[in-house]
Amino acid sequence: MMNLFEPKQASISMHRRANHPPVWLFLALIALPACGGGIEGVRARAPTDLQCDPQSIQVRPASPSGPPAGPYYAEGCDKLWRYVSPPGGNTEGTDVKAIITKQATFDLSCSAEQLKFSTLNADTFGAEGCGKKASYILDCPVGGCKAVQNTQAQ
Repeated sequence: MMNLFEPKQASISMHRRANHPPVWLFLALIALPACGGGIEGVRARAPTDLQCDPQSIQVRPASPSGPPAGPYYAEGCDKLWRYVSPPGGNTEGTDVKAIITKQATFDLSCSAEQLKFSTLNADTFGAEGCGKKASYILDCPVGGCKAVQNTQAQ
């Protein structure tokens, strides 16, 4: 009959485990942002997209409890972009101000030069001009973003 608690058997088992990293270490390493993903990927890409000095750009998560991949917003030099930056993946950005301005010029019957733009909360933005104002929610399903009017133009 074989004794499962034999010291020789235990030392072989311990030796085998010592030669392999624990599974949790492997999982932690693949979960870390790699290749410029996450907020660092946004900080690396935003200066080019916004055509702005990196010190003039503020980067913030869209939601404090959001996933590490984003979305993030980068704002500077009178521009606002939304980014998704998965760990180990490509950082992709969208010009939020251009999307909302295009919709607001139609909804408010106002030229882009006459519009004032504001951030109301995480994904809600305001546009005001020509004596009217409206709020917009940025909707970004897979494939692109669109501005959805959240109020009647007033």
